[in-house]
Amino acid sequence: MPSNCPSDRGPTRTAEDWQRRYQEGDTPWDSGLVDEELKRVVADYALARKALGGRLGNAVEFGCGTGTNSLFLAQAGFDVTAIDYSPLAIEKARLRAAANSVDVRWLVGDLSAIDSAADSFDFLFDRGCYHCVRRAGQLSGYLKAVERLMRPGATLLILAGNADDSEAGGPPKVAAADLVGDFERLCRIERLAAYRFQEADGSAGPLAWSALLRRR
Repeated sequence: MPSNCPSDRGPTRTAEDWQRRYQEGDTPWDSGLVDEELKRVVADYALARKALGGRLGNAVEFGCGTGTNSLFLAQAGFDVTAIDYSPLAIEKARLRAAANSVDVRWLVGDLSAIDSAADSFDFLFDRGCYHCVRRAGQLSGYLKAVERLMRPGATLLILAGNADDSEAGGPPKVAAADLVGDFERLCRIERLAAYRFQEADGSAGPLAWSALLRRR
């Protein structure tokens, strides 16, 4: 499955496409800023875990790009696995992690690259992967992978394009009813709220969904 999808234009489906985007520097989704919604959710998650006397556990990011959010998760206290289609994106992420003395397990490929039965996670983060695979007709495989990777009671945060956005362009857009329908068999919907992606300068970008899900 691909990383954070660039726009609502025709689908970008192959590993070669994603690698080319990183080679050309045509990656508007890779802002270099930790997502503010991720910060908020992780702060709440950490408080809840500490109140129960538990550690944060392990986390995985789908479509991690050059690693901004994965490094944040590791610095927050998670054991982090991060995956992306683009070898160049992962190479840049490894260099950033080394420069900051942060330990992350980096993988190249789609979600099937996380293939060990032991690889299940407490916290899963998806900023843009879900809305891309949905548009590309790969939702069934994505949902099967998510089901395999989520421990019972695990938390999944999905940030996706919002179909209520009337502006042209931007990321692929998903209706609230479709998002709920895709996940309600597997997860409880704990929170579904509109927010905005950030631009590279920190300003408000396209309208998005923040979906906080808990594995049944």
